Amino acid sequence: MQANESLTEYAYNMIKHLEETFGPRYSSSEAEKKANLWVKEEFSKFCDEVHQEEFETRPNAYPQGIIKITGVLAGIAFIFMPFVFPLPLFSAIFVLLGLFILITNLFLGQRWLGFLFKRGISSNVYGIIRPSGEVKYRILFEGHIDSAKQLRIGEYERLPAKRFLLGILYLVFTVVISLLKFFAQLEGTILIYLEAGPFQWTLYDWIYFLALIILYPCFIFIIWGLTGNVVVPGAADNLSGIAVTAALGKYVSQNRPKHIEIIVASMGSEEIGSRGADYFVQQHGELLQNGIAYVIDDSGAGDTFYLVEKSILYGISFDPEAMNRIETAHTHYKTEVPDAVPLKRGNVILGASDAAVYVKAGYKSGFILGILDREGARIAKPPHWHSIHDTWKNINKKMVRDNIGIALKFVELLDSEYS
Repeated sequence: MQANESLTEYAYNMIKHLEETFGPRYSSSEAEKKANLWVKEEFSKFCDEVHQEEFETRPNAYPQGIIKITGVLAGIAFIFMPFVFPLPLFSAIFVLLGLFILITNLFLGQRWLGFLFKRGISSNVYGIIRPSGEVKYRILFEGHIDSAKQLRIGEYERLPAKRFLLGILYLVFTVVISLLKFFAQLEGTILIYLEAGPFQWTLYDWIYFLALIILYPCFIFIIWGLTGNVVVPGAADNLSGIAVTAALGKYVSQNRPKHIEIIVASMGSEEIGSRGADYFVQQHGELLQNGIAYVIDDSGAGDTFYLVEKSILYGISFDPEAMNRIETAHTHYKTEVPDAVPLKRGNVILGASDAAVYVKAGYKSGFILGILDREGARIAKPPHWHSIHDTWKNINKKMVRDNIGIALKFVELLDSEYS
């Protein structure tokens, strides 16, 4: 099994067609729905059976709604500082409440704040390609059809780490000074410079507000950088995953494995917390009990494939077997295609992909990214991540070709084990 030029062109043209025809495709939007209906028709051309399933979402909650709530709570916390006992304590309370909302809803996925946001309807499309013989193992290949809202920080080639650290320091500094002033007021040991009604200016206020001249703009920069109202085109992230999955399915339908059943899927609402993958696990987890989920996410641009071993902020480690098998497939593929795009392994700070849902549910899964491998770069980041520049014109055809080739080799190697 090897990707040929026609499969590469097929996938590349699909990316272009989907972007130009349906445009940006935010979760639960009409564009997302219509794009997935088109994918359903395309899957029907080569799959033995195709299904579309709808599910409920809260499209404006995750992640940007949660980030904005945290930003407002922590952003107004300083207001309570220059006042009499016990009001300074509310500065710490507001920051800690904001962080609690952020951690539980964003990183732990508890979604208890979803009731504040309007409901939406999204959909998954998946097709099944049966092997020529008995089914002994399954592989789910999937990408997601939706595109994200812009992360302004994604427009930076390198993360402005100093500003981020100073912005985070604002949160820590506010909690510390708030508690120090509160207990000093409680004990009556505070040095007061000015007091008028509820207003009270102390040594702690001098320290705090002078530091805020630098820290507060950096905090606002974080909230600004992690939000945006423009829905991006999402060519690499993740029409490339859909197109590679479709190209693989098209080839496998004509060159069927002996014992590996292939599931190709276009998941909805990945960008708001992998809601489509979560729904798929709830409804069809049995399909993955003796199988593996191979997630292709944002790997149509860049110059290097990146196997993610761990998402640091989400605290998720991906399945070692899945990652080793993908790496082995790349090694075998590269012996046949010497100019293949290189592959490396490592961690990411943000992001987890649909693979996180499968791993959390106890199934084997790994995912592959595309990055620009720059010397000295401390953080692996796909080019144009959640950016308005993520268009089909910035897709790297070689990445598309090798994505297909590695996935086909993955199928070939697994099928040989079960034959």
